[in-house]
Amino acid sequence: MSEQEKHSFTVIDWSADLLGSLTGVSLAVIHNDVAGLLAGAAAGPSVAHALRYGANLFVNRVLSGRERGRVGFVYGLAAHKIKERLDNGEKLRTDGFFVPDVTGRSPADEIAEAVLIAAQREHEERKLPYIANLLAFVAFTLAIDRATANQMIRLAESLSYQQFCLLALGNNPIRASLNQPGYPRGAQSGAPLFAILNELFDLYRNGLVIFQGTIGHITRAPIDARALPLQNLELDLLGQHLYQAMRLGDIPQSDYADIINTLRRN
Repeated sequence: MSEQEKHSFTVIDWSADLLGSLTGVSLAVIHNDVAGLLAGAAAGPSVAHALRYGANLFVNRVLSGRERGRVGFVYGLAAHKIKERLDNGEKLRTDGFFVPDVTGRSPADEIAEAVLIAAQREHEERKLPYIANLLAFVAFTLAIDRATANQMIRLAESLSYQQFCLLALGNNPIRASLNQPGYPRGAQSGAPLFAILNELFDLYRNGLVIFQGTIGHITRAPIDARALPLQNLELDLLGQHLYQAMRLGDIPQSDYADIINTLRRN
């Protein structure tokens, strides 16, 4: 086993504590998947290079124990997702995304580094499985170029887990039952409601969600979080990209049941 491969398995081992709490995938399964990818049996040298590159970047860094766990978790889970898609017959992109340039670094290496740095810094650990999904998604999706992939990672970093849940809600038919704009939102409604509305308004301002009837129609666009027509909530194009790339549809509805109840409350 090469030194680079040893680094990969070291990074995976960092994830042991988080794997049990955040996903049902075992450490042994992750080890097997990474071993197959590094050996090139499943995908050739392309993914193997990106995995080795990512591991080499982090194995000798000074990280806290929790940071190491986050990096290892996203590294291992992303590899697992890639292996899973390959096993299902999907093909890696063939547009040069995995080809190293004169520096020995490929666009895939750059994106892997960005995803792992995002994982290192992420204190909301419930976001980590969805951040891992980003790397796997980009590896198979020709339509996502380097610039778009970097933008998506920056957005994923900047959003809270509650905003992930709001994006999931934006594709859930239950959204049609949310309250109309103008329902009582005074001080009696409490801080949780205002926090949700402000995070939703932030998604709206960043072009991730839209409210049908507010853009390109006769209805004036909302300029205040309290005026959002919640029952018209939909994901805008960029929001749909993030939803698909991070597989936000996998977020259990139980994780945002309180959001639904708060938005329904008079």
